[in-house]
Amino acid sequence: MPRNKKGLLFVLSAPSGAGKSTLARAIVYKDARFIHPVSYTTRPSRPGEKNGRDYHFVSREKFEEFWRQGRFWERTEAHGAFYGTPKEELERALSRGRYVLLAIDIKGARALAEAYPHDTVRIFLLPPTRNAWIARLKKRRESDMDRRIANADMELRELPRYDYVLINDELGRATNDFFAIVRAEELKRLKTNPKGWVAASLSALTYG
Repeated sequence: MPRNKKGLLFVLSAPSGAGKSTLARAIVYKDARFIHPVSYTTRPSRPGEKNGRDYHFVSREKFEEFWRQGRFWERTEAHGAFYGTPKEELERALSRGRYVLLAIDIKGARALAEAYPHDTVRIFLLPPTRNAWIARLKKRRESDMDRRIANADMELRELPRYDYVLINDELGRATNDFFAIVRAEELKRLKTNPKGWVAASLSALTYG
């Protein structure tokens, strides 16, 4: 995959119930540079979720049809349901220099990091404590809590592969911490492309 020269792909992963979808919505609402492609899933919607906003909820048959048509960048399975990232929307946004935010599991994050090794920033979101996280799962009345806890323990083994860790103890603080990461990545890019900084500085002197 050729290196994308403009956009950046921020991948947000977390144990089930850690709040990654809520954080993703807050980020997109606060910063117009970000686009959040809505993933497809075969799982049933939860109370409060909206089709087309949180996920595109589709049948297993429709999901498989879209996969055969090449409409997904990657396909993963979690807790008995399939998830897919829309390929065309993702690539179009990156080619136009947008910041793309995806809230996906560790398998999807790994696949995207391999496809866009220079342009993917992986962030792992954690609840403040294990007990707080379990309390969130109970509040959501998950029927398969034991499996979700076991999966979370497995996902945590991937943590060293991530570029950053965020603690989601309060939404506003987590959002601000995320934007601190964005700024750090922008400065990293400046280091690898100093000519861009020089051009911007000359432009400011000419037109400022």
